[in-house]
Amino acid sequence: MADRLTKTIERSAHREMKEDVLVTRAFQVTDWVQQNIRTVGIVLGAVVAAALITVWISKAQAKAEGEANRILAEASANYWQGGYNRTIQLADQVLTDYKTTKAANDARRMKGDALFWSGSFDSAATLYKEFISHESSNSPIRSAVELSLASALESTRDFAGAAKQYEDLVATAPDRNNEADMLMSAARSYRAANQGDKAKALYEKVANQYKETTFARDAEVMLGELDAASSGVGAAAAPTSAPTPAPSPAPAAKATK
Repeated sequence: MADRLTKTIERSAHREMKEDVLVTRAFQVTDWVQQNIRTVGIVLGAVVAAALITVWISKAQAKAEGEANRILAEASANYWQGGYNRTIQLADQVLTDYKTTKAANDARRMKGDALFWSGSFDSAATLYKEFISHESSNSPIRSAVELSLASALESTRDFAGAAKQYEDLVATAPDRNNEADMLMSAARSYRAANQGDKAKALYEKVANQYKETTFARDAEVMLGELDAASSGVGAAAAPTSAPTPAPSPAPAAKATK
């Protein structure tokens, strides 16, 4: 009985000690705040201001994205009507006035497409490279723009650069038929660059490893031409460029192309 009473008294004493400590700390904090009220006010004001600025920036960014996309929609309409000059002007407007938005990268691509079809292949290639440098590696449109870059390089007669670009695209091709297509394009570019050995190796790869595709027979024909050219019998001139391909498609979500 006495032991139980003793334990009860000890617990009560411990509780009172804890409560005293908490009360003491509360008073200490209150005294510190009163002594540093100006500092506390400044800190709290800064926190509130930072929160308000974050909200304001988010709203401003969303508004800017919307306005930039509206301009791009107009640019797209002009593009599909053949108004490449107007498309370029509108894309430049987005790049100048809304350069921090996501839409700005779409403007680079769209301007590149307009320049491509206007015959300014060097400028188009530059913009395609800029787009790729800003675009996520897992973006569904990145590969399409990389293909446009290869086409632009080929059109500028940078055949070696185009060949490498086409070869790199094999890894991201959606199926084996497209893989064979990229290999054939790379081989064509290597041949135009007077790198017949590399061209022959790729034609052989298509002919032997992609027999189920529509390109296998074409590869065999090109191998025959290369063999004839090397023997000096009925040599055919190396192609200097490919038929102009379509530029990269825009994301459907933007309804730009």
